[in-house]
Amino acid sequence: MKSIVVSIFILIGVSIFFYSCSDNPTSPTRTGILQVSLTDAPASYDSVNIVIDSVQAHIANGDTLHGWYTLNSTPGTYDLKTLVNGVSTIIGKDTLPTGRYSQIRLFIGSGSYIVVSGQKYLLTIPSGVQTGVKINVDANLQDGFLYNITLDFDAGMSIVVSGTPNNPQYSLKPVVRSGATATTGIISGVVVPGSVSASVWAKTGTDSSSTSTDATGGFKLIYLSSGTYSVHIIPDDTSYKDTTLTNVEVTAGSTKDIGNISLTAK
Repeated sequence: MKSIVVSIFILIGVSIFFYSCSDNPTSPTRTGILQVSLTDAPASYDSVNIVIDSVQAHIANGDTLHGWYTLNSTPGTYDLKTLVNGVSTIIGKDTLPTGRYSQIRLFIGSGSYIVVSGQKYLLTIPSGVQTGVKINVDANLQDGFLYNITLDFDAGMSIVVSGTPNNPQYSLKPVVRSGATATTGIISGVVVPGSVSASVWAKTGTDSSSTSTDATGGFKLIYLSSGTYSVHIIPDDTSYKDTTLTNVEVTAGSTKDIGNISLTAK
């Protein structure tokens, strides 16, 4: 009996260990998509190539150790000189719990380099940078929305030059600004009678999104780009006609409630 009890405690301990070591904290039902994009201000170098090993986001209502979520853990090399004049690239994206996100952390990897007058120089990365560059942000992620955080990596201000003209040394001390905006909207409504389940489609041009009504006839079409949509209601009960609403305007960061949509019997 004693050995059985000991085995149970060991099994519980192992389970707790694996749960606590999971990469991301457990997500509740209410979620949104958080996306991080990288851009750059012009700088007088041929190229500035930064290796980013991973991207993380910190939720403000989480504690310091356990509020971090990994958006991307695949290393990538980004030439900041190609990300100017409004050009950006996505460096991390994931579905996360709703809430206010206060920091983004970039892990800068080895192999970053700069090209000056055709000559390649390795960038020295201070140990503090390797353990993660924290950038303050203010993104209130809401249920069903996609928020984009743009990181403006100022290469001109981030490169520190030392040594001599014949033997220059380059190191990286990142200067990064940030801005957060919602990039998608939502269409919501209620199909009447609610006892009739239905498929709901939103279409604009070649883009479309679909969902199904819940037990009360309610629905939400989420992650929609700004634009004008046609909303199509297709009842599962074929004794009711399909219904289409046109000119439904969607604005990023807001929900368009189209109210009750009454089905018509055939």
